[in-house]
Amino acid sequence: MAMDDSFFQIVSSLPFTPQHQAVWLMLPGGEEDDATRTRYFLNLTEKKLYKIKNVFEPFLDAWCVGSSHGLLILLDEKANPHLFNPFSNARIQLPSFPAQLKPAVPEAYFIECWRKHFIAKAVMLMDDDNKSAAVVVIYGTPSKLAFCIDVDNTWADLGGGEEYSDIICYNNQLFALTDSGSVEVWDFRSNPPKKIMNFRPSGRSTVHVDMENFPRDKFSNQFYLMESSGDLLLVNRVFGNFVNSEGVAIDEAGLLDTEDTHPLVCPYRTKQFFVYKLDSIRNTWEKVESLPDRAVFLGGNHSLSLSTSDLHEGCESNTIYFTDDNWDQMNEDYLYGGHDLGQFNLASGNLQTGVQCCCLWSERMDPPPFWIIP
Repeated sequence: MAMDDSFFQIVSSLPFTPQHQAVWLMLPGGEEDDATRTRYFLNLTEKKLYKIKNVFEPFLDAWCVGSSHGLLILLDEKANPHLFNPFSNARIQLPSFPAQLKPAVPEAYFIECWRKHFIAKAVMLMDDDNKSAAVVVIYGTPSKLAFCIDVDNTWADLGGGEEYSDIICYNNQLFALTDSGSVEVWDFRSNPPKKIMNFRPSGRSTVHVDMENFPRDKFSNQFYLMESSGDLLLVNRVFGNFVNSEGVAIDEAGLLDTEDTHPLVCPYRTKQFFVYKLDSIRNTWEKVESLPDRAVFLGGNHSLSLSTSDLHEGCESNTIYFTDDNWDQMNEDYLYGGHDLGQFNLASGNLQTGVQCCCLWSERMDPPPFWIIP
């Protein structure tokens, strides 16, 4: 996120209380920090960066798989899930994943090779009086849905029968986007949860038209669901698979320069966003050109749209703020990963990448940044 350095401050203080409606970006520790326990927290409203040591003291090697209702959903070094509030240090251990949900591999291999790729997304659903919660995850390959209601329950497959690309909670219901483009609605007030609607909107041709200028040999895309001012939105994020230093997406063959035996390092980067609104009467996705008075936050977090008037001018209107959730590309052997973050103005098409307020981080940000919105 672009930010004038004259307004930028680094503050070391613990504890601190997050402001209401503040938006926080959790960033990894710098090279001189204890990377397993130290994190930076960028407050977009205050324009301050808080360096908090030992915030992850209870977890030796925490890996974040979700951010929802101001809480992080973490996997510890043994792949056990937890709910964690980094501001109050409150934490709740969730039940371990049962063997029937995990791949049929030895436990040590699962922890070493699957832990950071097993969960693609995790969100929380709260009941009307905030006394009971459910955690829902997209897990495994192929991607399925599993849920856990309250901390004393176990995990169970939701049984949707599809592959899934995103999930959100709204009005105590789960909205799940399938890879085929349909939207399922699950009611968690029943036990077990019950699928009550299944939208299969037409209008995917509109999406295909928007992708015509992005050939598949150079670009990929990812879809998100989001609620905004009562509307259900579909967000299409387009990124170049290999983007050179000039910002141009190249094909894989271009990575090897004829004069150099070492491949060029060309990380994937987000290049464009498109937004569509569900017309429930016509059952179609209609293209949205502008989201006035809204700031959108996408990534590994529960996708959210907030009113910029409630954020005290800390965020720009009509803007998508995004972090890197390209989990399959975050291999420890790569020189990049976690780096693909920035902001995109939907009206102007202006794209700003990276955390430009400081240079504590390189192309590789491990662990990847996450939005936290209390």
